[in-house]
Amino acid sequence: MKKPVVICPSCQKRAYLEEVLTAQSNQNVIYTCPSCQFILRNIHTSKG
Repeated sequence: MKKPVVICPSCQKRAYLEEVLTAQSNQNVIYTCPSCQFILRNIHTSKG
């Protein structure tokens, strides 16, 4: 089975979803690029 891939909006590098997203207990999701360290916080999800 293929793993989902995410493309960084800053540097366009690709990484696996489970490596770049962090879910917090308050329903916030944080994206962190392993290549350029770009961080995107409070990503809207269907739960919050």
